[in-house]
Amino acid sequence: MREGGGGRGSELLRPWGVQVGVNQFRLALPLALAVLAGCSYFYDQEEAVKRVCGPDVEQVPCGPRVEIGHTYSFDLLTHCGIEWAYFNGHYWVPRKKVAVPSTWNPIERGTMTLTEPDVAHFEGASPGKVDFVPAPAGYKPTPCR
Repeated sequence: MREGGGGRGSELLRPWGVQVGVNQFRLALPLALAVLAGCSYFYDQEEAVKRVCGPDVEQVPCGPRVEIGHTYSFDLLTHCGIEWAYFNGHYWVPRKKVAVPSTWNPIERGTMTLTEPDVAHFEGASPGKVDFVPAPAGYKPTPCR
């Protein structure tokens, strides 16, 4: 709907009585989409922290009942190095000391597969792999500083 005398559809009349210029609308729409995309980026970053497994998370792959040979989405905490993973209801440690690949994030999204009852294989979304073995009884990770 146009309001009297304006120039050839340059202004729209909204049902609630607010006039919005077509050019204003064309500028506002991309801006609104950019803001929403930015919010989803930060939402994803916040959610990544919640997906790092620990003893307080009971669902698979954090909790027990992981199937041998099945590949699970997994986020590995690498901020202070590759020290541990909590998978299948207990802590795992790297089979051998491994440096964090330079392309990895502080929380690297990837996959974890229980390849044998005592070997779990993590593969990052960026190139890099780590094999884990069960941590010794009573293991508690050192707090990252």
